[in-house]
Amino acid sequence: MYQWLSLVSFVPLAALSIGACEGSQFDAGGANAREQSTADANVSASNPGNNVTNEQVPVSQQFRNLDEYLAHLERTQGPVDGPWYKQLRPGIYELQTGNLHLDTPDGEERTFTRQELERKFGFSK
Repeated sequence: MYQWLSLVSFVPLAALSIGACEGSQFDAGGANAREQSTADANVSASNPGNNVTNEQVPVSQQFRNLDEYLAHLERTQGPVDGPWYKQLRPGIYELQTGNLHLDTPDGEERTFTRQELERKFGFSK
């Protein structure tokens, strides 16, 4: 009788264990698929000519015009004290660096005309 009670109590535990194993196999399969796609991405990233990152594409091809690029810099770099350009008056911009102190000689130009920035970033026609 004792053996039968032990067997009866063992069956639900065995069923739960099997269910847990199936769940972990599913999770492992999902993890393996994610690892494989990450590995594929790393391989193609290491193979020049397959993928192009934003760092490899000129700014003038990432943004439609200078205004869009300057707005992007202000939005992304301004809050973290990165370099961006503030419009002082129409056609005149000043480099803003916040707490970032660039190693620049005293008196170096920090104001730029619109045409200078267009040439600098490749937007000139």
